[in-house]
Order: sequence, then structure tokens, then C-alpha cells
Amino acid sequence: MTNKESEKQAIRDLQRYLRQLSYVDPRITRPPIDGVFDSATRTAVRDFQRIESLPETGVVDTALWELIFQRYEASLVREGAPVPLAAFPRLSVGYALREGDESFLVRLLQYALGELDLIYQGNDDVPQSGAYDEATAKAVREFQQRAMLPQTGEVDRATWDALATVYNREFGGYQRQ
Repeated sequence: MTNKESEKQAIRDLQRYLRQLSYVDPRITRPPIDGVFDSATRTAVRDFQRIESLPETGVVDTALWELIFQRYEASLVREGAPVPLAAFPRLSVGYALREGDESFLVRLLQYALGELDLIYQGNDDVPQSGAYDEATAKAVREFQQRAMLPQTGEVDRATWDALATVYNREFGGYQRQ
């Protein structure tokens, strides 16, 4: 990479950091990400300097670069999506939850079915016991019917994926108050 290409990449990185910060702080002008240190980028730098109570020079030295990067990383942690909980076994060939099973995964399944009942109004009182009983199997069959899956009453990978997809769509941004 030539010196010119390295400089352009560094400017793109700076613009990307400032753009992320502008999403969480509207006082920062949203710069383009094009590798050109133009007036919009300089304005975004000045906005950041003003917020940080620094001299508004629009010039990025090493100390300012490090501060922008530090704030950028912190915003990703604060504003990013939470780490998902991978509950269903990754190597799930032949694996299924079925009547008689007892585990945290069954309790999680029962919780998700109960929450979906708020929408579908069909899964009559699935207990959150962690024990896969007839009521759980019935609720799974009802879900499988809605999802156009074979109605086995067992939760294999296809059923789990369908359930997780519907749950995430309906409750991904939901917070119970």
C-alpha cells in the first residue's frame, strides 16, 4: 500500500469512527466515508472537539485520534446489539427436545411459547417448569402448524430456528416494563 493509499484509508477509518459517534450524538455532523478530508469531515472533527471541551481546530493529531477511537469503541459496546444466547446445540444433527426431557432449554422453549401466546392466543398456559410435558408438546405442534412444519410435537433444529425467528421478529426490541 502506498503512502497515499494509507492516508486515504486512515481518513476513511476516522470518518467511520465519527459517523458511528454521530449516530449516538446528533451534535456531531455525519461525515461521508470516502477517504477525503473535506469540510464535512473537518466539521465533524470540530464538533467532536467541542463536545470534549477541546480547542476546535479541526486538526487530528495522535492524541485526538486515540480519543476518537476510544469513544468509538465505547459506543460500539454501549449501543451495539447484545451478545445472543446460543441455547440450541450447535451440532444438532438428530437432536430434538421431546416429552420427558427436563432442562433449562425446555424452560426457555416454554417461555418463548408463552410469549408468542400473547400474539397467537393459542398455546394454552404452557408451564415454565423445565419439564417437557404434554402441554408443551401440544403448544409445539400448534406452533409447527402455524410455521408449516411437520407437527411432531418435538423441537428439532428446523422448529427451533422457526421459533427463534418469530420470537426475535416479535420481541427483538421489546422490553417488559
